Amino acid sequence: MASNVEFNPGTNTIKDISLAFGGMAPTTVLAMKTKNKLIGKQWDEKTLEEAYSSLIEDLPLNPSAPGGMIRYRRSLTLSLFFKAYLAILNQFEQRKVPVVQKLPQQYQSASSGFHSKIPKSSQYFQVVPADQKDTDLVGRPIVHKSAFKQATGEAVYCDDMPHFENELYLALVLSTRAHAEILSIDASQALAMEGVHAFFSAKDLQEPPFRNCHGIIHDDEVFAEGKVTSQGQVIGAVVAVDQITAQRASKLVKVEYKDLEPVIITIEDAIKKKSFFFNSPKEIYQGDIEAAFRSANHVLDGEARMSGQEHFYLETHCTIAVPKGEDDEMELFCSTQNPSETQRVTAEILGIKSNRVVCRVKRMGGGFGGKESRMLVLSVPVAVAAYKLNRPVRCMLDRDEDMMVSGTRHPFLGKYKVGITKEGKIIACDIEIYCNAGHTLDLSGAVTERAMFHFENAYYIPNARVRGYICKTNLPSNTAFRGFGGPQGMFFGENMIREIASYLNKDPLEISSINLYKEGDKTHYNQPLEYCTLQRCWDKCLKTADYFNRKKQVEEFNRQNRWKKRGMSVVPTKFGISYTLLMLNQAGALVLIYDDGSVLISHGGTEMGQGLHTKMIQVASRALDISADFIHIAETSTDKVPNTSATAASCGSDLNGMAVLDACETLRKRLEPFKAANPKGKWADWVKTAYCERVSLSATGFYKYGILLDD
Repeated sequence: MASNVEFNPGTNTIKDISLAFGGMAPTTVLAMKTKNKLIGKQWDEKTLEEAYSSLIEDLPLNPSAPGGMIRYRRSLTLSLFFKAYLAILNQFEQRKVPVVQKLPQQYQSASSGFHSKIPKSSQYFQVVPADQKDTDLVGRPIVHKSAFKQATGEAVYCDDMPHFENELYLALVLSTRAHAEILSIDASQALAMEGVHAFFSAKDLQEPPFRNCHGIIHDDEVFAEGKVTSQGQVIGAVVAVDQITAQRASKLVKVEYKDLEPVIITIEDAIKKKSFFFNSPKEIYQGDIEAAFRSANHVLDGEARMSGQEHFYLETHCTIAVPKGEDDEMELFCSTQNPSETQRVTAEILGIKSNRVVCRVKRMGGGFGGKESRMLVLSVPVAVAAYKLNRPVRCMLDRDEDMMVSGTRHPFLGKYKVGITKEGKIIACDIEIYCNAGHTLDLSGAVTERAMFHFENAYYIPNARVRGYICKTNLPSNTAFRGFGGPQGMFFGENMIREIASYLNKDPLEISSINLYKEGDKTHYNQPLEYCTLQRCWDKCLKTADYFNRKKQVEEFNRQNRWKKRGMSVVPTKFGISYTLLMLNQAGALVLIYDDGSVLISHGGTEMGQGLHTKMIQVASRALDISADFIHIAETSTDKVPNTSATAASCGSDLNGMAVLDACETLRKRLEPFKAANPKGKWADWVKTAYCERVSLSATGFYKYGILLDD
């Protein structure tokens, strides 16, 4: 809000006023009714109430307005005006204007914005031992290998790659209905446009060897066939000479629908219609909850919900498919966390073997889980078009397209009953967890399971029953997002703690403290906790943060200020790393040493800004005892390391690092005789000698987790 108020000299009578608001219409709007109503009025509480009534009329907002949060935005207009009201009262007081009410001390802070301290930062790292070699980079705070290229714009992302000869561009045709039968698809106008080469839909994948479905239960369609079950579902694809032509032509494809019922959007809709995926509910049971509830001093019922969240990676989904011209070979350049899955599904859809498809990933501009499986929504249609036309095809989604098709973090609803002692210790919990999966299963089963594993967060509950329901709705399929259901589950646990604290009139910190896991406790999924440092971490956090003194300061500030408040919170976390599906906890690596001593590493992990390649170079520098200047990682590619798992589940560094270490140790052992024979030589000398002696200078590495652990 921007405001300009002019008063009659020496008074608080409004001579003229202008109020402008953003976010309440497609353009900035002036509150004209309020302006006319307030001119000539005194700047006091009576005028404030009149302004509120008038602003509500001045600034209506349709419930379907873009951006959502309608009630919040409407109430915010009143809050911003109130802030301006207080700020002007404060100026009156400073200028000692007569007949103006004094601004109460508790209101003073509301008239000004938040003032942060001058920002400062520190990087903390463990100091390496004095005898650690300079070439050993493990434990050293080295610069991200792509940092300078990214800062200067030189880093090459998928769509930065030069165009191939005869390359075409693809644009998706998306559903505009949430649940409808497809009566007809007319692409004639699009095909008539100059520069348009083809239109593809489900009918182009009906004949063997093609397939039109993929996913864990094969419920994801490449192109919607017969009906659509979500807005944003891919119906077809237009291929043209360039991006503008393809996107314009895609708008000319006419799809005729017949709406179907029901349209299920929310979790409540799904519960009412009993719309769940076939394997719902999942259940975990521990102890005797009925007996525990009977012995509890108090039993509380409650519910909590968490909404979705956009991934909003800087680089949207992007794929370039290049047919090689023989033997059905195809090369995919793709922004994906899961190259092997992209390779496998592309091969399945095209009816060819995986050894004909190579998927390459140089780097991604962020992923956060959104490119673990949903990249297939784009990469498969692009591959189909390239295969059918035998020409390179490219597509990078616009931001609105990406948000429309790719899904979000899963919204969750938790309904729970918790039994507690009079001190607040939890002895029983019965909780139902509902996950809004969207219109296809995708990874929602595993996301729901992880939420079930984490519903108690870091608190020991000896008697528990948790049931997970995977709701099938008419939304774009929701997918992996950092934490993978863990944050939603932990949120339910923390909500219980705060509800218990409120009921018993105690500090949430006290309730958290008495319920923390301890050494030897067993989780509700039967994992014994060994080396459990939770209590030590908790105590150290409170001490180093000076929590109790700072809390007193917060309470004092809140007593003195009516509208501006401060708060402090301490939240423990227990989070399971690695995949719950055991077979995915494996990784491979390929390390090549060239006769000039340079080393090229390939591994199964993908670089998305988190520094994974940098870490792998650190591992190799120690294992081979050489400078990082010798080591390079070019890309992740399925023709170098096969059958890789997605870079996800907080285990990319562990799995791939151990695989790289395994390969490097194999090579180091091969070079040891040459180092022993020439101890004064250098790395390049030993490599050259080994090559001349016909010793293999390439090695594969492999690693697998033996057990699953929670931290």
